[in-house]
Amino acid sequence: MSFTIAPGEAIGIIGPSGSGKSTLIQLILRLREPSSGRYLVDGIEAGELEDDAWFREVAFVPQDCRVISASIRDNIRFFRPHLTDDEVVEAAKRAHVHEEIVAMPEGYDTVLSSRGGGLSGGQRQRVALARALATTPSILVLDEPTSALDMRSEALVHETLTKLQGSVTLLVIAHRLSTLKTCDRIMVFGAGELQAFGDRATLETENEFYRSAIELSRLRS
Repeated sequence: MSFTIAPGEAIGIIGPSGSGKSTLIQLILRLREPSSGRYLVDGIEAGELEDDAWFREVAFVPQDCRVISASIRDNIRFFRPHLTDDEVVEAAKRAHVHEEIVAMPEGYDTVLSSRGGGLSGGQRQRVALARALATTPSILVLDEPTSALDMRSEALVHETLTKLQGSVTLLVIAHRLSTLKTCDRIMVFGAGELQAFGDRATLETENEFYRSAIELSRLRS
């Protein structure tokens, strides 16, 4: 496959299970190396960048967000002692979870269990998003950030992503088409290949998988 993503662009990634979406994300996160070809970031081979520098620039929010047995503040800071309390709070505000945190009796000192006890699923997802935003990454990768959320939490996540547009490069694996509302272009994967890459209007005209996904979405709604 060959493609170029502009800085600040929001890219959706769709396709059936086993189509290559996760492999692409692993390559982007440098969790695996390409067997051939090149992966360039601002014209530089990704493999030539120091790990510390790379992981300051790239953040990942998985579908199943890990919570540690610690305070909400430390869950957002997440083993990065250089992050100040102000940076933690600012990240929570960007992720639209700050108001709910300060409404808790212990606020940011509220201690969570490793299973996320004390937080709803939507709050846990937004705490994970705040964790990713705390270092102000230039590339943010999300694996279906709204799949298990209620309508209010989904709307808040979408609001966060909308406000991030243009300031960070977004790559979003989507299993629900509503997740793609903030995306400039969409990648369609199938059988381990990038089968199409374009805006929604183009894909609806030219790509069968995307058309089928739209029809299914309409039936469900």
